[in-house]
Amino acid sequence: MDTWIIQLYHSTNEIAFLAISAITAVIFCFWFIPNATDIMVNSAAGLADKYLGRKQRTIVINSSTNNPELFLMLLSLSIGRLGGIATPLGSNFANIYLMFIVAPIIVISKWIFTGKISYIKKFIEILNKEKLLFLWHLLMSLSMFAFATTAYWCITGESEFTPLPEGMSSRTLPWVIVGGLICLAGVLVFFFYEAKFKRKRPELFDDINADDYEASWLKFILGTVLLILLCYILNTLFMAWTEIYDDLLSRLFGDAVFAGLHYFLGSLISSLPETIVAVKNYDRLTSPDLNTAMASASQSNMTNLGIGFLGSFLASLLLAMGMNYQL
Repeated sequence: MDTWIIQLYHSTNEIAFLAISAITAVIFCFWFIPNATDIMVNSAAGLADKYLGRKQRTIVINSSTNNPELFLMLLSLSIGRLGGIATPLGSNFANIYLMFIVAPIIVISKWIFTGKISYIKKFIEILNKEKLLFLWHLLMSLSMFAFATTAYWCITGESEFTPLPEGMSSRTLPWVIVGGLICLAGVLVFFFYEAKFKRKRPELFDDINADDYEASWLKFILGTVLLILLCYILNTLFMAWTEIYDDLLSRLFGDAVFAGLHYFLGSLISSLPETIVAVKNYDRLTSPDLNTAMASASQSNMTNLGIGFLGSFLASLLLAMGMNYQL
């Protein structure tokens, strides 16, 4: 598919190609991904309630939204690009500003546009009432981000906000292993503190709104497959853009354009399902749904670390077998 995209670029002028790319991005962001997310998440929550118990719905809802990060990473590893691990690690940064800043702005803008001004007052009242809940999720999100940042440095040897220099190659096997272990440590830390949190506030996990949830394996598989397909298309677009705009992107992301695209653009797009879940739950104006909305950052960040650990583990095995990876 990337060859077809490059052929399209050469057969059209620059403006037409950019217009097609922009339209594709809009359709993905505002139609395909939201609908696939709704199908998958609602089914995942229903299945969690049926098979795992009500307390597990929140984590299943937010963990299932990490499927794009998982498959973007696996697709990248399958073509020998270690930079794909940057997608779940970069999503930890994207989740913080998307869930705590962008999603509330979207919800408040929606209320203003529809004339529901009183909802803004109720939202402020709930936030004021649940200040400790907000601080818990923010602290856990930042902690998971710190683990992700450290793991990223272990894998690349650079800060995630520093353009990767010319001639950059992936780190040696021991560094990749250490990066994976740091991801695993972050997951264990999260589960330790979340278990204490659940014992203290069990109602936040028992009483979430379940009107839209349906325990359907068929819809869960359908939604998941749709997201896999979207991830495949996004991944091929990344590869094509890496070749087409190599000079421009190198100025922004350094020589390792693929890793840079995955860290900043890939992670932003793959965090859209979490943003959709956050907006939907902020809009419900209850403490349990507020917890679910903010968990789109904290729990998803933990899941991203789990995905990063899986990617590092797989890459370590392949490196040990003599396979070479590029960033």
